[in-house]
Amino acid sequence: MQSCCACLLQMRTTRKVSVWPVGLVGGRRYERPVVENGKVVGWYTGWRADRPFAIDMAGFAVSLQVILSHPKAVFKRRGSQPGMQESDFLKQITTVEELEPKANNCTKVLVWHTRTEKVNLANEPKYHLDTVNIEV
Repeated sequence: MQSCCACLLQMRTTRKVSVWPVGLVGGRRYERPVVENGKVVGWYTGWRADRPFAIDMAGFAVSLQVILSHPKAVFKRRGSQPGMQESDFLKQITTVEELEPKANNCTKVLVWHTRTEKVNLANEPKYHLDTVNIEV
């Protein structure tokens, strides 16, 4: 429960769009934005790292002010390629450079993508390739 509360507290400080790691997603133990000098510079992901925003729905928050200032922005339920819904939405309201990293510069997993099925870690690399050590 502590990590859930910590994530909620951090969401409250979102000025525009904030991001953080998500555990048990994309066939990996976690996926996360890669942060250097307080800015998102890439994505540690197991699937389609070439996406403009290679992030899970559970890995970002949007300020209400941003939603209100972009009334034509929509989250497409249909019409997006598989796995592109997040990118298609976020491209309408922000840029990667404007993202606000949370969770200690995206080095702590505070949110898990859970289902009522066995976890699939098919995309987990054979050798740990991330530049930070994250406990999941």
